[in-house]
Amino acid sequence: MEYQLVLDGEIHKVSLEFKEGRYVFDFGNKKLEVLSESVDPNTFILVIDGKTYPVYIAFDQKKIHLWVEGEKYEIQEAESVKEKKFEREGIDVEGKKSICAPMPGKILKILVKEGDKVRKNQSLAIVEAMKMEHEIKASIVGFVKKINFKEDDLVDTQEPILELEVETEEQTE
Repeated sequence: MEYQLVLDGEIHKVSLEFKEGRYVFDFGNKKLEVLSESVDPNTFILVIDGKTYPVYIAFDQKKIHLWVEGEKYEIQEAESVKEKKFEREGIDVEGKKSICAPMPGKILKILVKEGDKVRKNQSLAIVEAMKMEHEIKASIVGFVKKINFKEDDLVDTQEPILELEVETEEQTE
């Protein structure tokens, strides 16, 4: 099986196979045959090239923490930084973020146009709800992809007022 792992902040492609009682790790430029023996749920012994290494392991959300010969290593399944950021900020896989009203109301003003570049925390629209004006701000850096309403339209909380597209590295160059 092939994996992309993050080890100490760097992404490594790793192939893992189990054959003849040993694990074979293929790092692309190096292969390791590893014999592994479990001591308890948080400790195991690795034998690599005839040398024995006690390994202590702990799990934390998506990370695995390993201690080998006094050194600590963090391993996690690789997700691109973009995917993690998108998930955290509510952005879909195509890099789009829908901007909705905080509560049902009426759009007083749209402050941007389709195609405009926006910065994080930039005001995008003003919505009136419960006799109060609510400023809708960008939560990301990007571009206005689509505006779904116009001024004086009524909106609900589930209806995106506008959609932003995340600025990609190619667009900034």
